[in-house]
Amino acid sequence: MTDFIFRIQPNIMLGTHIISRVGQSILDYGSKFMLLCDPVLRDVDLIDKVVDSLEEKQISLFVFDEIPSSATSEALEQALSLARGAYVDGIITLGGIKTASLGRSVAALYHETGLLYDYLDGKPATTDPLPFFSIMTTCRDPFLFTEFTPVIDGRNRQIKLLKIKSGFTKIVFSDPNLFGTLPKNTSISILMDTLSLAIEAYISTKSNFFSDTVLEKSIELLTQSLDATLALSSVASPATLAAQGGILAALGCGMTSPGASTALALSVNARYKISKSLVSTIMLPYLLEDSINSRVEKLDRISKIMGAGRDGMTKEESAQALITHLRDLLAQTNMPTRLKDLNLAIEDLVAAAEDVGSLEIMNFIPRALSTDDLFDLIKQAF
Repeated sequence: MTDFIFRIQPNIMLGTHIISRVGQSILDYGSKFMLLCDPVLRDVDLIDKVVDSLEEKQISLFVFDEIPSSATSEALEQALSLARGAYVDGIITLGGIKTASLGRSVAALYHETGLLYDYLDGKPATTDPLPFFSIMTTCRDPFLFTEFTPVIDGRNRQIKLLKIKSGFTKIVFSDPNLFGTLPKNTSISILMDTLSLAIEAYISTKSNFFSDTVLEKSIELLTQSLDATLALSSVASPATLAAQGGILAALGCGMTSPGASTALALSVNARYKISKSLVSTIMLPYLLEDSINSRVEKLDRISKIMGAGRDGMTKEESAQALITHLRDLLAQTNMPTRLKDLNLAIEDLVAAAEDVGSLEIMNFIPRALSTDDLFDLIKQAF
């Protein structure tokens, strides 16, 4: 057994109304910050609420919310230029994966003097990054604890993973109250995506005893949240369960790795602006079928956690029951069950599959997949 060494960074602040403590929590890091926001949050007055709470603590803010629906490296260059011109002490983001990834990239490259595209092509950042703070408005961000963050290369709309230094994300704020700003269908889609993320991290070849413990609890909490959401149960708060499960899923991804469904979803989103959540949840059952021979023990365990596996089943039967259960969940939530339902042509997915092969996270999937192997799975899901 290899040595087990555990460090956690960033600090996590999770709880209802935790957003009210953002200002006090970041005072030690400076007094002038850039706040990157998803522009859709203007419609629910959330940006103004956050700005007011920070300004009450005498924190000066430069707000940037001109983020396109599919932010590319051009948006990153613009945000970097504005942050450098304002001489900020740190970066705060308010939003989902898109906004957080953009903010991490700005913080990571703030002091760099090289060309942006050199870093997208693999050049490591060597200067000290700015302190970074994330206010989550969804329950999932697979890159919270990783040493890379996704950026869409504006030259060809190819997804790239920007290498970043560990430790510069100082605090992540997860307030379940913020999840209520999302429409129900969007919430369910994101919840399914978070569950997909936890499952593929659990079956990663990088998994260990601790990641298994964390991710099993994540899958349990996310399953409970999904059940409560679909049943409109008042016994527990689905948003709180989702927040807890989402943080554990992100922690598990940091110890292991996201998988092929996340990689393909990032690629399709980059090229065609299709929802990452929809792509990943459609692909997951097909990727799990491909993993039965190599990960049957873990699929059996997930199946039992989610209530799909039954006493008397063989491990293979239990794994297949899990896959059937996931497909039934998709149908129950009225989400698309085929890639063709996303207004994609099969030809569109050739380039997306080729892009995925260059991503480092593909090195840790249960079975090595060539571009042809991945495209065969895509055709099954189409």
